[in-house]
Amino acid sequence: MRALLYLTWRSFVNNVKRALKKPVTLILIILLGVYAVYVLFMVGKLVTELRFDSADGLIALVSVWTIYIFLSDFLAYSSRKGVIFRQAHPHFVFPAPISPKLILIHSAWMNYLTSVVVSLLFVLAGVTVFSVEPWRMALFFIVGCILELLLEVSVMVFMYTNETLPERFMKGLSLGIKIFLGAMTLFLVLYFRREGFSLATVSAFFDWPGLQMIPVVGWNIAAYRLILTGPTNLNMVCTALYACTVAAAFLKAKNMRCEGAYYEAAAKFADDYAEMKRKQNSGEMVTGIGEKKRKFRRISGDYRASGAKAVFYRQLLEYKKERWFIFTKATVINLVASAVMAFALRQNVGRTEVPQLFLLGMTAYMTLVFSGITGKWETELKSPYLFLIPDTPFKKLWYATLMEHVKAFVDGIVLCVPMGAVWGVSPGLILMTILIYTVLQANKMYTRVVAQCLVGDFLGKTGQDIIRMLLQMFIIGIGGMAAAAAGILIHVNLVFPIILFYSIIVTAVMGALASVRFDTMEQMN
Repeated sequence: MRALLYLTWRSFVNNVKRALKKPVTLILIILLGVYAVYVLFMVGKLVTELRFDSADGLIALVSVWTIYIFLSDFLAYSSRKGVIFRQAHPHFVFPAPISPKLILIHSAWMNYLTSVVVSLLFVLAGVTVFSVEPWRMALFFIVGCILELLLEVSVMVFMYTNETLPERFMKGLSLGIKIFLGAMTLFLVLYFRREGFSLATVSAFFDWPGLQMIPVVGWNIAAYRLILTGPTNLNMVCTALYACTVAAAFLKAKNMRCEGAYYEAAAKFADDYAEMKRKQNSGEMVTGIGEKKRKFRRISGDYRASGAKAVFYRQLLEYKKERWFIFTKATVINLVASAVMAFALRQNVGRTEVPQLFLLGMTAYMTLVFSGITGKWETELKSPYLFLIPDTPFKKLWYATLMEHVKAFVDGIVLCVPMGAVWGVSPGLILMTILIYTVLQANKMYTRVVAQCLVGDFLGKTGQDIIRMLLQMFIIGIGGMAAAAAGILIHVNLVFPIILFYSIIVTAVMGALASVRFDTMEQMN
């Protein structure tokens, strides 16, 4: 027991020390601190303006978080991917003469820390923003950090150490939760489509008695309502059911027999988690742990090219072997985000006379969201043969990124056309928005090369991304201010051609600078 406590504490301390040794950590702490203060200030201002700064507003936020965290934890634990095991665990921890159940409980310390931090944030927001009495928020913290943690640990132990339930049952349980999530999402879409998306309809949904009657997660929400708004017959009964459920789950988990059958799945998870971190550090888009092995298509054809042009055709062949060609997870996210925003904001955009600016703003936001995602061109920069091709640096950089420009153009179509069509934006402005998205993606790639040449490995990849983002935001921001001035003084539609031509010029300059410094990239890689 003491050995596990020491291991857990030293893991936390070593993670902090390792982070503080990196020069970029201080920059990240400052930026994240400023951003967190800004977000809290804006959220407080927003809920005040919407007259949502009461216990009812806090209940709405807590309900959303409770539903999300409960179902996501249940999915993760049922698939045995909710506890982070390192590659050292199978070699040093699992063979130790310690109860497998204790090892599991101590390995999930990051989950407990997340729950405590979120509860503290809710307490702070409840006292400062939502004007809830401190004694009520103290009770809220106790429920969140004791009852919820007890239930989470009990569910975790049950899912990991239950050696009697067949694997098919666990997969069926996970599928049932996914079906429930899909049904709930469909219900929300139909509800807000019929009632309209407004503050009144949102409040009416979270005040719906049926929400508190949902087993376990609804009973948890009822306990919060009992603390924050006072007792009713419904929330008192549901709170009692919740307390009994937690007690029963805790006793069941405590008395369960565990011989360490989950060790094999935990060892595989440790390898998958290490591979996921490696991909994330290289800038690849990863949506899960232990992703299925990709299947490739059989292709035919003959491509012949010389010089740097061969790099482009090689990337084209690689994309043709992919199951969905150039359509990736980023394309799906763009499509889903565009469809959701198009219909969710249709009424609000319709009340304004500038829907094209909403389209431009959403495009800029999605560009920022995908700013850290790289494509196949990033792997080209790590390949030594690219620097040995007998061609000019400009052509090498151009053909190494050309396929990504094509992909960015297609993603721009998927993102901009649904929103523009639903909001009634003219086809010409939609086309310019697509081109702006494509050019900004190209600007991101070339600015990344320049940032890597400026800072090298001193700040690491994260530091390079921060420098690249700040440099890109500063340069594009100048053009954005000029376009805004022209839109205000002359005509709003002038914003699009000004931003487009300015972005093209800036991207061409960044591409030229990147090609000049291209020869030094081989030494850095």
